Amino acid sequence: MALILSVISGIFLNLAFAPFNFWPAAFVSLGALFLVLSNRGFWKRMLIAFIFALSFFLLLLHWSGSYVGWFPWISLALLQAGIFALIGLIRFERDFLGAIGFAGWFLLIELLRMKMPFGGFGWGRIGHTQTYSLSSLYPIIGIAGISFLVVLVSVLFSLRKWKALSLLALVASISFIMPAHLRETGKINVLAVQGGVDQLGLEFNQRALSVLRRHIAATNPKTSNLDLVVWPENASDLDPEKNPIAKKEISDLLVRINKPILVGAVERSNAGPLNVSILYKPDGNKIRYVKQDLAPFGEYIPLRSLAERIEPTAKRVVDFQPGREPVFFQIEKDTFATLICFEILDDDLVRRSTRGASFLINQTNNATFGKSNQAAQQLQIASARAAELQKSLLAVSTTGFTSYIDSSGRSIATLPQFQPGSLSAEVVTNEGRSLASSLGSFFWFGFGALALGLRRLRYLNR
Repeated sequence: MALILSVISGIFLNLAFAPFNFWPAAFVSLGALFLVLSNRGFWKRMLIAFIFALSFFLLLLHWSGSYVGWFPWISLALLQAGIFALIGLIRFERDFLGAIGFAGWFLLIELLRMKMPFGGFGWGRIGHTQTYSLSSLYPIIGIAGISFLVVLVSVLFSLRKWKALSLLALVASISFIMPAHLRETGKINVLAVQGGVDQLGLEFNQRALSVLRRHIAATNPKTSNLDLVVWPENASDLDPEKNPIAKKEISDLLVRINKPILVGAVERSNAGPLNVSILYKPDGNKIRYVKQDLAPFGEYIPLRSLAERIEPTAKRVVDFQPGREPVFFQIEKDTFATLICFEILDDDLVRRSTRGASFLINQTNNATFGKSNQAAQQLQIASARAAELQKSLLAVSTTGFTSYIDSSGRSIATLPQFQPGSLSAEVVTNEGRSLASSLGSFFWFGFGALALGLRRLRYLNR
């Protein structure tokens, strides 16, 4: 019966994530997980935790098999489930300290998934799911803190610890009266372009000139006071600095609209390709950012010789070269930063790369994941980041979802998926830093370890 309940709970947890966005599912699922794990033997706990996680990740990460078959999908789900199964290592009592320890251990495992292996993969964190319910707490405790809080509340509710829940609710309510750390500085008019591709799939870049021209065609400013145009990741897979056709067509567009354009492009170098964002200005100046956090098995192949023996298609992947530092773009008085695709997953990279920015951009290419839930899930993550950093954010995709998200994590306007077009947004800018943006993963690793350590007090005080 315990194994059946773990499967049901793991499946049910998916409802908290996009495209469903039913946030209460996280509380119900995690409360059930605690009850079914507690008071079990070691091997039973490990099996229950693994079955729960596998049920969850197989559904959540189904998009990872788009166009490449079942092997990458199953491998990724098994890897993530194996890390998550560590939750079963420790036996927790059904009491208040047990609830705190469980929440702390859960937080540590989420952070571990975010960092390891191969740079980590922080997809499917509980902190991504609560922008509808706990938006006022995101700028204070961030995504990591929301994960801890949701797990703690879930367990306390399952144990019917009403006094503890009332105290938590009282403390959380302070967030509604805390003064804002950030000061609004104005607004900037941005055109986000979703040019689309001729055909979904991995081979979209073989039609690179067509994709570039799609984004040129969709760049139609409808106002003269436009400040910035933003294209998504891979809008120009022809190197716009070395390919004469791409260079000329972007230059012609720049002359025609006379506005700065942020272009997601792939550059070629002797060491390997580079995933870049280039800000072209009408005066001829350019600012260039190279993606720092590359996606393993997508932009480079770890353990290449082994990977190619297991999966021959890995030979098709040419290793990209990572950037070494963040870059901040300047438009008049406003400074902004861009996060390219999965860079939005890592807490520390996000914190370093956005410090001092007055608004944010997340450029991505979702064409390689077809009509799966990947794009909706990434937009959910972008919303959580906007709320955490308390910054306006433009998520700009080749095929969608392209969306303007305000500083509370709410999507103000979104283009329909797979429909080429452009989104005009009056983006609110601000200065300052949220409290959450000052708390890196070292803080949360320490916090989680401290919470976990509290469970030892019952033994020390006996």
